[in-house]
Amino acid sequence: MAELVWDEGMSVGIDSLDNDHKKLIAILAQLMSAKNEKLGQDDIDVIFERLEGYCLSHFAREEALLAKIDYKQLEAHKLSHQAFIKKIPQLKEQWFAKVTESEAVKDKIILFLQQWLIKHILEEDLDYVPAIHCFQEFSRYEKDKKAKHPWLRFFSIKLSHCLILSHRVLITTLLPVAAVLLLCFFILKDNYQRYDSISKVLGLNSVIEQVNGISHSLQAERGLSTGYTSSNYRSFAKQLRQRRKSTDAKIQYFLWLLEQSANQEIKVSVSRYMTNFQEIVANLSRHRMHLDQKIVGFEETYHAYTQLIGQLLSVSDHLVHIEIGSSHANDISAINAILRYKEFMGQIRAIGMKMAENHQENIYGNVEVSLLIGKQLNTLLIFKNAANSAQKSICGHYCDAFALRQHLESSYLETMQFEDKDVRAARWFKVMSAKVDNLNSVVQRLINEFDGQIYIESQKLKKEGYLIILAMLIFLLVAIFFALVLNYSIISPVRKLTYALNDMSEGQNNIHFNHIDSKDEIGSMQLAFEKLRRKLLQGDVYKATVSQQQKEIKYRKSQQDHFQQLALTDALTGAVNRHHFNEVLDQEIANVNNHGSPLSIMLLDIDHFKSVNDRYGHGVGDEVLVMFYQTCVEAVRSSDVVARIGGEEFVIIMPNTQLVNAQKFAERLRQKIAKLELNIANNQISVTVSIGVSQWQSEYFTNAETFVAHADKSLYQAKNSGRNKVVVAQQ
Repeated sequence: MAELVWDEGMSVGIDSLDNDHKKLIAILAQLMSAKNEKLGQDDIDVIFERLEGYCLSHFAREEALLAKIDYKQLEAHKLSHQAFIKKIPQLKEQWFAKVTESEAVKDKIILFLQQWLIKHILEEDLDYVPAIHCFQEFSRYEKDKKAKHPWLRFFSIKLSHCLILSHRVLITTLLPVAAVLLLCFFILKDNYQRYDSISKVLGLNSVIEQVNGISHSLQAERGLSTGYTSSNYRSFAKQLRQRRKSTDAKIQYFLWLLEQSANQEIKVSVSRYMTNFQEIVANLSRHRMHLDQKIVGFEETYHAYTQLIGQLLSVSDHLVHIEIGSSHANDISAINAILRYKEFMGQIRAIGMKMAENHQENIYGNVEVSLLIGKQLNTLLIFKNAANSAQKSICGHYCDAFALRQHLESSYLETMQFEDKDVRAARWFKVMSAKVDNLNSVVQRLINEFDGQIYIESQKLKKEGYLIILAMLIFLLVAIFFALVLNYSIISPVRKLTYALNDMSEGQNNIHFNHIDSKDEIGSMQLAFEKLRRKLLQGDVYKATVSQQQKEIKYRKSQQDHFQQLALTDALTGAVNRHHFNEVLDQEIANVNNHGSPLSIMLLDIDHFKSVNDRYGHGVGDEVLVMFYQTCVEAVRSSDVVARIGGEEFVIIMPNTQLVNAQKFAERLRQKIAKLELNIANNQISVTVSIGVSQWQSEYFTNAETFVAHADKSLYQAKNSGRNKVVVAQQ
């Protein structure tokens, strides 16, 4: 046990108390010497009496000093003193109590006294001593640093006398900010609102563009799919496959784009509908599979695509409820109206293909088509009410309801002139697709026009932003002078504390602040510095007594790890031993039964190993076993386990491995071992191995023993059929 010695950093700055502490340390040193020299009971009694007497006189002086300065924690200090005085007779009694464990008991008593004295000096006593001795090296901290800028120094001193640190920092921060905000508040508010609105509009326009692209692709796929069913699955197959790929790519890009969106409000608004959308996409995938398997007809196909497109367009429709301003909301409503208009045209295309197949002469004789025409007229009315002049100009004759009705009727009559229904379907699809494509180009032009309008507004906002920044810079320049003065008033005292910390980092634990007059955060930092110094000093004192204990704990831990490793592995090869192998295999079987992943094992037996021992001796045989194990370990995966379960018998556990893959690996390992040329004690030795492979089957095996026995039968077959073979167990 290390001896406690006096350190100048333990000084409390009062000679009488420091002398008492030195004397107590000397008494502890005598007690330690008495323990090493095995002095008699009378000598020990004298030492304990001196310890008790000195503590009484020291406590009396200390309590008198605390009473003089009116120390608030005096009563707690007295209770601590009394508790220790009562403890001394108990320690003396323990010193002579247990003869069989006397050395350990004495060490504990000495350690307790050392720790108590360290705590008493460095924690209890130093807490009531605010002013302590200072070495000459600290004289530079007593002198104020001369400022290079006298005016800054003058203003900082005046300010520090009037305001504490937190108030100075607050003023430093708020003075320039308040001046700038006072001038720019209303401009910034209006600019921010408009910018936020433009940001949302840009995001909404991007979403609408993606919705248009996906819906247009789905509309084409719907037409091809309905034609595919109407033509008894003979036509449109190639176009349908290409269109599916295009649709899937657009949907995936749309989902990714929403994840990357920076506008949280748009994300939240769209996410309300995305769950149903993803479910419908999944239903669409199933419907595609049913369509390819020819188990669905026109009605199912039509409604599946119409539902998904409707969900997409509902996402676009609900975007207008976001706060973006009435003008932009009307523009988006107009675009959405044309999107709906185009969707109704796509539905008419799909229904018309079915009508062409059934040879229905009048397209308006179909109720669904008539309803869709009515819906188109309604969307055109919505468009006219919401669109601006530029949007109306872009839509032009495409938005003429009367011309649309005439052209639709004439196109259907021309289509019905063809006798072959497949030709009619293809003709109708081509004519209507041209109309849908034209409407799609209109939608794209509307989106581009809207983008251009938003770009112009964003440029205008950018210019306004530059003007605001310029105004902020002007006011910040005015505030720089005040900031310099205020910051200088903070830097000067902090610099002194920095010097003290730097010296402490170099090991000078005896540096103290003579006066802590400041009641603000700087004073709190100096008090924290003093506490840190004491803790570091206390750590240095404890270091010697704890070092030996740490070494002993480390040694015991290493011994424990060593013995634990020996209990799990084979002493010769380092492979997992049989006992641990059984535990690992049971755990892997449990994982298979719980999760259903495959599990295979292989049993390996070195051929004619007995002859190696008989010819070269057991020493060479041991080296062959070690090299054989190293070859197996290098070949397996990190998740596999190689175990030695007999003299020359090994087993490899292979989780997540099917029987066919285990067989291939076993064959590669057999070939690798057969090619080995072992040069041991100037003897060139070649070995081969027989391997039995099996896979776990819960319905066939009852436990690990039956599993291993099954693989062992395969190993037995390999050895009886000539050795150097891999035999797979029959399931």
